Order: sequence, then C-alpha cells, then structure tokens
Amino acid sequence: MNYINKNILINKYLKKKKKKERMAQREGTSVQSEMISYDKIDPLPTENPFYFNEDSKINTIIKEKEKKFPWIHMSSFIIIIPLITFLMSMFYIGGMWNPVQKMENLKYVVVNEDVGCNIDSVCGAMKGQNLGEFYGKLDGQGVGTFEVIKGTMNDAEELINKHKYWMALHVPNNFTFGVLANLNNNTTKTEVVVNRIYDEARSFTTISFVKKAFEKLQIGFHTELITKIESLSTIMGDPKKFNPPFVIEGITYKDKNLYPVNVYGQYYCTYISFILIWIGTIATSLITHFVFPLESHWIEKKDATNAIVKTVSAKTITSVIVLFAISFIISIIPLCIGSMTIKKGYASVLFFFFFFSLSGIGVNNLLIHLFHFINFYLIACTFMILQIITCDGIIHHDLQYRFFRIGRAFPMYYATREIKYIYFESGKHNQTENILIIFVWVIVTQVASYYLYYLELNVKRAKYLKKNSISK
Repeated sequence: MNYINKNILINKYLKKKKKKERMAQREGTSVQSEMISYDKIDPLPTENPFYFNEDSKINTIIKEKEKKFPWIHMSSFIIIIPLITFLMSMFYIGGMWNPVQKMENLKYVVVNEDVGCNIDSVCGAMKGQNLGEFYGKLDGQGVGTFEVIKGTMNDAEELINKHKYWMALHVPNNFTFGVLANLNNNTTKTEVVVNRIYDEARSFTTISFVKKAFEKLQIGFHTELITKIESLSTIMGDPKKFNPPFVIEGITYKDKNLYPVNVYGQYYCTYISFILIWIGTIATSLITHFVFPLESHWIEKKDATNAIVKTVSAKTITSVIVLFAISFIISIIPLCIGSMTIKKGYASVLFFFFFFSLSGIGVNNLLIHLFHFINFYLIACTFMILQIITCDGIIHHDLQYRFFRIGRAFPMYYATREIKYIYFESGKHNQTENILIIFVWVIVTQVASYYLYYLELNVKRAKYLKKNSISK
C-alpha cells in the first residue's frame, strides 16, 4: 500500500514539473532557472571569456593532452603561484630594502644669502671671506647632492614648493659675521641661525631619512668649519680660538616645514585609501560580471527590446552606486577616528576618491572580459600590489631601484600625489598632470571595457536566440 502511494506522489510531481516546463517555454524564460540547485549557480569554475571557443584547434589539443596527463592544469598552477609569490615578495620586500643606500640619489640646495664680513674689528685677517659657500663641503658625503646657489628665503621656499629639492638650507646674510663674532670672544655667544626648509607631506618617510642623515652631517660640518677657520687664522698670523659655547652648541638650525603632517595616520591614508578603493573595484567587477541577475533577465528573454542597452545601463548604475558607497566609507572613516587636515574640503576628497575608482573599475572590467576567473584574479592582485609599491606612498622613487619608477605610468601614483594636495596643499604644480593622467586611464579603460562587454552581450544574446529557435 505504501509502495502504491509513493508511486502516485511521484507521478503527481512529474506532471507538475512538465506543466511548469511548458509554461516557462511559452514565456520565453529558462526552465533551468527554477530547478538549478545552489551549488550549480556559481559560474566561476567554468566561466570563460566570451571569445573562448571550446571546439578550437588549440582547445582540442589541450583536451587530448589532458586525457593522457590529467594533472597538466594543476602542474601549471604549481609553477605560476610560486612565481607570483616571488614577484610580490620582490615588490614588497625588495622595494623597501635598505633605502639609506639610495640616499645619494637625493638632491639638496644651499641658498646662500651671506654677504661675508667686511668689518675690520670683527673680521681681522678673515676679511672678505664668505663662509656660506663652505656648505658646498656637504656634497659628496654619500647622502645626496648639495648645490650652492645665491638667493633669498623666498627662493628657497619656492624650490621646495616645486619639489626641485628635498631640503633647502637658507644661509642668512649675516652668517659669516655671526660665526667670526664667536672668535676670541669668551664672554658671550653670538647665535648663528640657518633655516632648514622641507615639505614633509611630499614623502613623510623620505623626509625622516633626510633629517636623520643631516643631523649627522651637521656635526661633522661644524667640526670641520671650526678647524678650518682656526687653522686659517693661524696661517694668516692672527691665531684665534672659538669660544666654548659656540664650539659645544654650534650653529642653530631652525626647521621650516612648509606642509606639516600632524598625524602620521593621515599620511598613511594618502596611499592606503587607494588600495582599499582598488580592492573595492575588483570586488565590484567580480559581482557585476559573475552575479548580475538583470543580465539574464533581458538577454535571455526573446521578446526583450533593447536588451543590450538596458543591461549595460543597469550594470553601469549598479557599479556607480557601489563605487560611490565605497568612496564615501573610505573617506569618512578617518574623520570618525580623529582630527584631520583637509585644506581643500571634504567634498574634494569624496569626489576625488570616486573619480579614482572609475579608473579602477575600468581596468578590472577590462581584465575580467579578457581572462578566466583565476587568471583575472592573479593579474588584478599583482597589478594592485605593483601600484602600491611604486606609487611614492610608502617611500619615494629616489630611494628605490629604477625599476620602481614604472609606477609613474599607473593611476595610483598620480592619485597619491593629488590627495596630498587636497589634504595638505603640497604639490600644487602637479595638479593638472595628476587629473589629466587619471582621466586618460578612465577614458581608455572604460571605452575598452564597454566595447568588450557589448561584444560579450551580443554573443550571449545570439546564443540564446539560436538555442531558443532550435528548441521550438
């Protein structure tokens, strides 16, 4: 009896199933959409680019090889994954290894406004000497190139503003007079001041190296200056000695930081924010490419009008909403954590983050139409890591190997420079170049990715219509 009841239930289920199939065929929808289990929905393992041909000669050869050597695919990934790991290690570790050795690539300027000493009572045998030029001795010490030029404090600041040099030393017009005033003066010390001018926001890490190196240089410079002048006075027949306070304390160096970074975390945000945005664009590309229900809603519907236009528009709107949300979250979190310096206003930060995300989504949409899922993921991650290590965020190119200057071809390099201007007003002269190059990346990658998506939808639409007509 139970056996008979079971058969009756099975027959009822099969009749209902056939009825649903007939209704689905009449409506032009896919029957499988109602019957597929969750584990078969995931398209990632079998997703191929739209131009991929299963019956091509190359694929036929590969399939024949796979019959003889089933492990051929696994062996290729056993080689590729360690290779990718090697490249990433070279980027991350090799790019940061011992930047002090590269400090000889840095450039500094000594802006000498010193007029020398022409007062007999102070200068004596040293009359006519311009000790500001003595700073040329700093060159060739292994920490960079020093150039001595004539100029004023304003000239020194302008050179740092334009990022011509990493640090400028401004020697005032009374430098020689002040130094010589400490000869044979055992009662009071005449203070000698030299200004150190730099832009901390340009590269916080690099400036830290520069300041540390210069602290060592100035000790040696002070000792050499005292020895040189005392020896010169002896040779000229008027031997003199510096007073002890000047010998001990030396020249006073006053820092003038044109664009200070008050919180290191904010400088960290100048490059890590773009990595977070880029990760968001990779995720957005994956979701809108592999799991986008509106695509099948129009493409796999026989009587749908303007199916491709509707699909592209829907995907664009979805991507824009997601990217704007990502940009908003990344821009607002630093404000929630603590105080920030935003010279150009929060709206500029939000707009620029969104603008940069358009280049990221363009690149990743282009890659996702060209490669299989695994290949896309490896290439996208490698490109992202290459950008972060070459964007001048962690450390400047001047302290890296020449290879890392390849970052100047990528959008993240210019995004990092531009956000420093928005936050701190550093590097205003680069603003036009930053915006234009990112804009070029946006236009080129977006046009290319939309064109490939159009071709892909055409192929999918044609396959569906062909299959639908055959089934009828």
